[in-house]
Amino acid sequence: MSMTTYSGLQAAIANWLNRTDLATEIPDFIRLVESRLAHELRIPSIEKTAYIIPDSAGYATIPNDFLEMKDVFYNGKPLNRMTLTLLHSQTERSGIPTSFAREANEFVFFPTPTMSPTDKIKVIYYYEVDPLTDTNPTNDLLKTVPEMYLYGALSEASRFLNTDDSRWEMGYQTAFSRITAHTRTAETAGAANYVSSGY
Repeated sequence: MSMTTYSGLQAAIANWLNRTDLATEIPDFIRLVESRLAHELRIPSIEKTAYIIPDSAGYATIPNDFLEMKDVFYNGKPLNRMTLTLLHSQTERSGIPTSFAREANEFVFFPTPTMSPTDKIKVIYYYEVDPLTDTNPTNDLLKTVPEMYLYGALSEASRFLNTDDSRWEMGYQTAFSRITAHTRTAETAGAANYVSSGY
């Protein structure tokens, strides 16, 4: 059975559970696993690039779909992340930013950037995919890890039914380990080996 769409996933969950009386609950199971994936999974298919422009005080609004930062670059040079407490303990000054922190729903940069029209701050971040619905029948996660949707939803269903979820949870964890291992390998594939001299 195809799990490439929301309706196909719902049908697969009902089929694997061998139940025909959970049509109302299955969308809840899927939404619960989507929340879980948003907290746990960080893979290239949910990376996004954006360019942001700080205000005169060095603040820029975080994208609405932001989950977690991966990299930040100022004119191609990486910026270091620091705690907000450490950033605010610095002596205020303007110039080329070297660091950033998060403050509520904004990023703050230090030193306060003096941006020219050609200067760019690029952020690469993990984003929260739109949930599956009848009007949004697929997304980047379902295309990449349908097995995690399936096993995660089956695990949630078992909890709802007060039955043993260990079989489904093991399937979820196996899929999670497989995709994270693949991601680690893909990040370094083709790179030259480097050994620090120790000095």
